[in-house]
Amino acid sequence: MTKDWHYAWQGQSHGPVSDEALEDLIRAGRVRPETLIWSEGMANWEPASNHFAFGSAAGAPPPMPAQGYASSYASSTSGGLYAAAPPRGFVEAIRVCFSKYATFKGRASRSEYWYFALFTSLLGGFGSLLETAMGNDGSAISALFGIATFLPSLAVTVRRLHDTDHSGWWIGGFYLGMILGGGLIGGLVAVSGSGDDPNPAAVTLLGIGGLAIIGYMITLLIFMVRRGTPGPNRFG
Repeated sequence: MTKDWHYAWQGQSHGPVSDEALEDLIRAGRVRPETLIWSEGMANWEPASNHFAFGSAAGAPPPMPAQGYASSYASSTSGGLYAAAPPRGFVEAIRVCFSKYATFKGRASRSEYWYFALFTSLLGGFGSLLETAMGNDGSAISALFGIATFLPSLAVTVRRLHDTDHSGWWIGGFYLGMILGGGLIGGLVAVSGSGDDPNPAAVTLLGIGGLAIIGYMITLLIFMVRRGTPGPNRFG
């Protein structure tokens, strides 16, 4: 079955190219055994020698291409910036997100984001049980859970956006819009002066704001479930 391949050259990702085209590049010497390549279904970039046969070539080999890209790939195992966000297990995702507590640079894979989202949901459910069983003491513990996980949740959301080649302002702008929009609507309600006679402008803004939030949440969900862009993008 023919695959579409991407290959690293001079620090950038090129492709897609077919099996035959990549073999032509191998024969031409542009793709060498150590050149990093990627295709759909692979967890990360791998040396071309893992997938293609290389014969012995006479003469001195040319300089290895994509040194900067290879360094970026190698750093993925140490938690640095990487060309493709690696998949994570449940425990690993929690560990990584807390180790990058307020790190808004770099990228996060789908598994890293969704496993941490599952973890925070479980904590939230546990906090609700504590509130029911312990009253104010349980509420205080639940609030501590929320405070402790807010920044890493925000940070991994930004990194997940980066992995799909979108700016973190997709989430930062939402919070800013909520603050400004809430203040504007609150001001209009206060000016109306009576709860029995609501300000029509405030009602209209509430309706528009509700529709905008629904559209935004659907868009953000699509970004969160999308596969990350293969190879380097604007954010790593």
